[in-house]
Amino acid sequence: MLFSGLGDIETAQETLGVGVGALAGSTIMVLTLPWARSVYDGRIDIDQLSGELRYKTKHKLRTPLTIRDMLYGSGVEVNHAVKSGGTMLLLTAIPYLLIQIPASYLVREGDEDNKELGIGEHSWSLISLVMSLSGFVGYLLYQFIKSESGNDVRKNLLLEAVTQKAIVDGMLSLSVALGEFVATSDEWINSDISLDFHCHTQSKTKSLAVPNDTKNIAIPSEVYNKLLHILNPIFIKYDREPKDGMLSKREMHHMFRDLHEKISDSQINNLFHQFDIDRDGRISFEEFIYATAFFIKKSYQGKITPVPSDASSSSSEIEASFSYDDGEGELEEMPVDLAEQRPEKQQRALKFRAVGQLLLGTFLILVFSDPMVKVFGEVALRINIPPFYVSFVLAPVISNAPEIFASRYYARKKTRRSMTIAFTALQGSAAMNNTVCLSIFMGLVHFRGIAWNYSAETMSILAVEIILAMMTRKRILNLADACKIASIFPMSLFVIIVLESWGYS
Repeated sequence: MLFSGLGDIETAQETLGVGVGALAGSTIMVLTLPWARSVYDGRIDIDQLSGELRYKTKHKLRTPLTIRDMLYGSGVEVNHAVKSGGTMLLLTAIPYLLIQIPASYLVREGDEDNKELGIGEHSWSLISLVMSLSGFVGYLLYQFIKSESGNDVRKNLLLEAVTQKAIVDGMLSLSVALGEFVATSDEWINSDISLDFHCHTQSKTKSLAVPNDTKNIAIPSEVYNKLLHILNPIFIKYDREPKDGMLSKREMHHMFRDLHEKISDSQINNLFHQFDIDRDGRISFEEFIYATAFFIKKSYQGKITPVPSDASSSSSEIEASFSYDDGEGELEEMPVDLAEQRPEKQQRALKFRAVGQLLLGTFLILVFSDPMVKVFGEVALRINIPPFYVSFVLAPVISNAPEIFASRYYARKKTRRSMTIAFTALQGSAAMNNTVCLSIFMGLVHFRGIAWNYSAETMSILAVEIILAMMTRKRILNLADACKIASIFPMSLFVIIVLESWGYS
C-alpha cells in the first residue's frame, strides 16, 4: 500500500489504485469468504426443540436430510467477544467518513481535477490520519486493558490454542510452554510433591481426594482449568492400548518423552505412586492433570533432574515397543541445541529466534512489495482493466493468507472457543486495515498531495463492515447466513463497478 503511492505525483496517482484495491479487497474479503468458510467448517447441529447448538454431543454434525435441513439445521455460536469485535470494527471505520464526506462534497463542487482535489482534501486528510492513528492506539489500549483485566476472551483462547498446538506438535516442551504459568500461580497450597498433603477447601483450589487418607492434593483452580483444556487432546492421543480413558506407565512415559521432558523410569514410578490414587496401575484424566501440574512446577523450578537422552535401555524399549500412528505424521522436533537446556533458557532462545523470523519477514515484505505493485499494474495494462480490480482480487489472497488458514484451522475444531478465535482474528485483521493501512493512504494524500477519489470503494468497505457487524448481533450463524456472507464479496465488486459507472469515483 505504501509503495503504491511512491514515485512522481502523476505515476503515484495512477498506481495508488493498486493500493486502494488491496485495501478494499483485503478488508472485504477477510470479512466475507474466510468468515463464511469458518461457519461451514465449524458448524454443528442445532437442536430442533431447544434451538441450542449441540456442542456437548460426541457426534456434532449429522448428514442433513434436506436442503432446508442443511441450510438451517446447523450453525455456529456468536458470543459476546465477537459482538464486541463488530462494534470496535465500526468505530475504527470512522476515519473513512472523515475523508470521504469532504471528498464527495469537493467533487460535487467541481474540483474533479486530481491536483485541485488533493489541495482541497489537504486538511481533511490530516484529520483522518490523526484519527486513524488514534484508532490504532486506542484499539491496542483496548486489547491491553482487556488482557490485564483477564477479560480478553480472544487473547486467552488464542494463547491456549497456540500453546496446545505447540505442545502437541513438539515445538515446545511442557515445562517451557506452561512452566512459568504453573509455577508462578498465586494460589498454590502445597509446594512440594509429597504424600504429606494438607486438606484444603478453599474455592480457589481444586482438590484430589485420597480415598484411604484424610488428606487431599490441591492445585490452583486457574492451573487446573488451563491444563484441563490443553491436556485433554494430548491425553486422548496417548490413551492407546487399550483406549479406556486411562494411561498406563508405558503410555505416560512415552508421552513425556515425545513432549521433550527427559524423565526416568523411577520418576514415572514416583508420579504413579503419588497420583494413582486407587492404586490400579493406571492414571485417570483427573489424576493425570494433577500429576502433570506438579511435574511441570518442579521441572520449571529445577527440582527435577533432567535425564540424558540415552537415559536407560528400558526407556528405549518402551519407546520402541510403543506403536503410535494417528495418520498425522511425526511430531516436529525441538531444535537439538535447545532440547537439553533449562526451560527459562529455552524460552529466551525461542523468543530471540521468533524476533529474528519477524524481522526476516518484514525484510521480505519490503523487498517484494514494490515489484508486486508493478506486476499488478502490468497485468491490468495487458488485460485492459483498471489496476484497482486486479489488486482487489489478487492482493487479498497474498496479504490475508495467514488469517485464511488460521480461521479454517480453528473453525474445524468445532468448539465455542475455537470459533471465537476464528471470528475475532478476522475482525482484528479488518480493524488493522481501518487504522494502520488507512493511515498510510491519508499520509500520502496529505504529505504528497495525492487525491483521494475513491467514493465507490469507500462506500463498499463501509457497507460490508456495517452488514457484518449486524450479522454478529445474531446468536447463531447458520449455513444460510454463511452463503449470504460469501455472496457479499462478488456483490461488492459489482456494486463498485456500477457506482463508478455512475461517476462516484
